[in-house]
Amino acid sequence: MEFPEAATILSARLAAGGDSLAAAGAVHLAIEAWKHLGGVDPAWDRLGLEVLDVRSRLYEDDVVVDAAAPDADGPEVRAAVRDLIEHLAQHHDRRAVAEDGLAQRLDHDAAAQQLRRAAAALA
Repeated sequence: MEFPEAATILSARLAAGGDSLAAAGAVHLAIEAWKHLGGVDPAWDRLGLEVLDVRSRLYEDDVVVDAAAPDADGPEVRAAVRDLIEHLAQHHDRRAVAEDGLAQRLDHDAAAQQLRRAAAALA
């Protein structure tokens, strides 16, 4: 599966809600994009740092998505990653409201803010 197609599928699964595997898959895809495109443009490194931090705090298991890594930076890849990250941020917004404990709500709210900064870096 090509990278933009995988990102679109995961975005749709995140939009549907209640899919923690899609959230972990989105983190994986975003990190793969950063690994392959970081160094080309500092925006990818800003995205990578934010997503890596969210992963380290909220994702214990690494989910692997069977998709080709992006081979070149371009508008289609950037749009797919921005959309994916925005849907992931919305997932964390929903989790921030749904969690019982204050610490968990704050963690998810912070993650949503970080992810939006990551998406904005690619604009």
